[in-house]
Amino acid sequence: MKLFSNIKGDLSGGLNAAIVALPIALAFGGSAGLSPINGLYGAIFLGIIAALFGGTSTLISNPTGPMTVVAAIIITNQTQIHGNSILQALPYIITIFFLAGLIQVIFGLLKLGKYVAYIPYPVISGFMSGIGSIIIILQISDFFGLYQKFSVIGTFENIDYIISMANWTNVGLAISTIAIVYLFPYITKKVPSTLIALIAVSLIAFIFELDVIVVGDKAQIPSELPKLRLEILSNFQFSQFLGLLPAAISLAGLGMIDSLLTSVVADKLTKTKHNSNLELIGQGVGNMISSLFLGLPGAGTTPATVLNINSGAKTKLSGISHGIFLFIILMVGGSIAEKIPFAVLSGILITVGVSVFDHNVIKHIKYIPKNDNFIMILVLILTVFWDLLFAVAIGLILASLYFMKKMADIVESESTHNIRNKTINAIIDSFDDSKMFRKKVSVMSLNGPMFFGFASRFENKILKIPENIKAVLFDFSNVLYMDQSGAYTFKDAIQTLHDRNITIVISDVGKTKMDLLQGIGVVPDLIDKKHIFETEERAIHWLNQPGHIENSFKHDEELYIPSAFSPNNDGIDDCWEIKNIHKYPKCNLMVYTKTNIMVFEQIGGYNQPWDGKNLRGKEVPNGKYIYELDLYGDKSEMKIGTISIIR
Repeated sequence: MKLFSNIKGDLSGGLNAAIVALPIALAFGGSAGLSPINGLYGAIFLGIIAALFGGTSTLISNPTGPMTVVAAIIITNQTQIHGNSILQALPYIITIFFLAGLIQVIFGLLKLGKYVAYIPYPVISGFMSGIGSIIIILQISDFFGLYQKFSVIGTFENIDYIISMANWTNVGLAISTIAIVYLFPYITKKVPSTLIALIAVSLIAFIFELDVIVVGDKAQIPSELPKLRLEILSNFQFSQFLGLLPAAISLAGLGMIDSLLTSVVADKLTKTKHNSNLELIGQGVGNMISSLFLGLPGAGTTPATVLNINSGAKTKLSGISHGIFLFIILMVGGSIAEKIPFAVLSGILITVGVSVFDHNVIKHIKYIPKNDNFIMILVLILTVFWDLLFAVAIGLILASLYFMKKMADIVESESTHNIRNKTINAIIDSFDDSKMFRKKVSVMSLNGPMFFGFASRFENKILKIPENIKAVLFDFSNVLYMDQSGAYTFKDAIQTLHDRNITIVISDVGKTKMDLLQGIGVVPDLIDKKHIFETEERAIHWLNQPGHIENSFKHDEELYIPSAFSPNNDGIDDCWEIKNIHKYPKCNLMVYTKTNIMVFEQIGGYNQPWDGKNLRGKEVPNGKYIYELDLYGDKSEMKIGTISIIR
């Protein structure tokens, strides 16, 4: 859609998004360990540039809770490393923010955006709830009016001290802010409750001259265009470059997840499809430029994006105008913003922390599989008390292990010696000696992916094949994927059976899996090509031919009359094909029902195999039919028996 095709809706969406973003951006700026203005700078530059270059038309980008938590950790660590001086640490902080944006651009160019969809929901849920917990815990000091920076653990260790030193006026303002945020929507939802809370509580503190710390006490809010701060980077030591990469990668990865999840929400609301890789490039460029203006890094934010769309936005103009409106607010109201009490920002951030929690999981936790709940809770705990990046990594590993175990369970439960397919079962029942066939042949219907997760169980199953088994049929019809580990496991299993002189037959392999089996030497080194069949049905019929179970072919030139066939119109095995019937060109064949009604007749050679229809071309029902085969057409040698039709 063209940029100016929906001006009214886009400007309305941008304005509403800016109103929502203003108090939160200011709050995040102070919470991160910088100044509230740094949060606003991030919202302005990232908001405009990500909208301009991104791949989601209606996405609103601002500093977000997860990004701010990571940024705060980075700022704290770098400040401690550089003599507890924020000025000395600033070049390194800016470099990390810049590198994070650059890495996001690289992610986009490498087209990694699509892989976010493969992150298991319990990992995302636990991580987001953990982030929400961190935001709330880190606001406890500000909530009680101390404004001392404690870590999560430090907050718990000093909770008695924090409460004993509390400024109860500050606490009252923070509680009032929280109350307005949650209660005002019951009056109207047309105006963001966070903005009302910001204005109302700030006015109360200003009018009554309450003894609380305001933004202006700690930082000035300039009413001018921010300057490009390249001179700060002159103090940067490139020898420490590699040491900054882990933090930058962590921030970039989090921003990727944060933004693309919001893009998915936008897609659902607008019935459109975002470009994930282009979005990463837009987010990356936005964070790179924002960092050079001392802006806090950010990502796509769900609440503002939803409000933007609900306000009528449809194009990128909404995101661009959101940033421009924030810039206008900065130019006009910078001095006013200095009067905002930190208690108000603390109250707003606590509500943001609560909103980040995955409330759906909390409501449905008793219905969710225990494994998923365990992963979610573990990731939450590790996120809060250890490390965000390691929490996600461990969550991914555990989720992958659980997934592999589940797939292995499926393979184990479905890859059995029991013949479950009704058609195959019926065909075997039609054999003259079906009991002996079952004792000698093991049919293993493989299901699910054949990958390294199923290896040990599959090997154990092969070792348990009874001594009386003479042939094993592996049906691959339901194996959708086989990796190298799965192929080598299968090869080892075949070698084990080969050493026991067991005949190995496979069916429904498919070209991709066959190429892999040929590539690693399974075919034809361990399995002869004549033991490979297009369908399980054909493999079963082949095994029933004299000598084939024992891998002997001395009877292959003899006549073989199949005892059953399945004319199911799938184009395979739809006809009664009699092996070596061409040796009897004068044969006559007649097929009757048990009540002597003829359903098929062919005189002077079996040239068109029976397709399961009667003489009038109508399908005959399932069941057994009697055949008379006059091999030489003179009744000198007759073959009489039954043929079963299985549909």
